[in-house]
Amino acid sequence: MDIRTPLGQSVLLLFLSCIVGFGSNLVRTEKSIPWIAEKLAVLELVDTESDATILAAISIDQAKSFYDDGVLFVDARDEGYYNQGHIQGAMKNAFLMEIIFNIEALQSKDAPLVVYCGDPGCGDSEELAYNLKDSGFTKLYVFKGGWLEWSAAAYPSEVVK
Repeated sequence: MDIRTPLGQSVLLLFLSCIVGFGSNLVRTEKSIPWIAEKLAVLELVDTESDATILAAISIDQAKSFYDDGVLFVDARDEGYYNQGHIQGAMKNAFLMEIIFNIEALQSKDAPLVVYCGDPGCGDSEELAYNLKDSGFTKLYVFKGGWLEWSAAAYPSEVVK
């Protein structure tokens, strides 16, 4: 590829930008960006009274217990999937700032919050949970079984008509 052409120059700049970005991440001593996201551990025992920041996965039994206790659930799926069926009372996904505003209208950032997606393979719930953690929320629980496991258990759900 000829670097004298606009395409060649663009490719060269992109390559150099990647080298600088990766290199600066490697030499950072604090808060370097992880190459691969940490796998969330499933909590055996949930302690909502602790002052520590929590971001962990939970089982369906723990999710149902949170639901019975009135904990807020947030559906991380797109609106179309949400409309087809979701956990009863769950907040639907929107722009991050809108979700934050809607949650804060209902509860503090220190109150427990359950985020879920469609199924165990869906990563949207973890991504949303990490974004909420970065926005100051301190008690985040990711229900990995998601809508698939919840609906299979015939737990309370609703459809938007």
